[in-house]
Amino acid sequence: MPKQDGSLTDADRVTLVRALDRLIPTVDAEFAAGALGMLGDVEERARREKSTRSAFLRVVEALSLDLTAHAVGGFSAMTDQERTNALLDIESALPGEFSLFLGIVRDVYYEDDRTPDRPANFDGDDEVFGKAP
Repeated sequence: MPKQDGSLTDADRVTLVRALDRLIPTVDAEFAAGALGMLGDVEERARREKSTRSAFLRVVEALSLDLTAHAVGGFSAMTDQERTNALLDIESALPGEFSLFLGIVRDVYYEDDRTPDRPANFDGDDEVFGKAP
């Protein structure tokens, strides 16, 4: 859970790296957002505006409070499907905040020269997030 001043704990950072890897579908782990070290850029971008900072911190807090993660030893100990389910639960509970967070993650990822071109839309079968009603 983020500290009172809004800074992230080491546990938050580990969790977020795993979450980034679930949010951006890749076939090659080498190009996963976490593997490319994008968390710092995501955090920096999220902190630029009050609304995105708040959304970012609410998603981080929700991730840290996930009961399944606590039961199995943390978000990193969860299976990919359990991580996806946890993120979908957060998307459902915090749709506005999650949408802002997901938008930042996608922007940072697809603006990087090491990643593939940004899709024209995110409606593909490999995209799980951003489809909540």
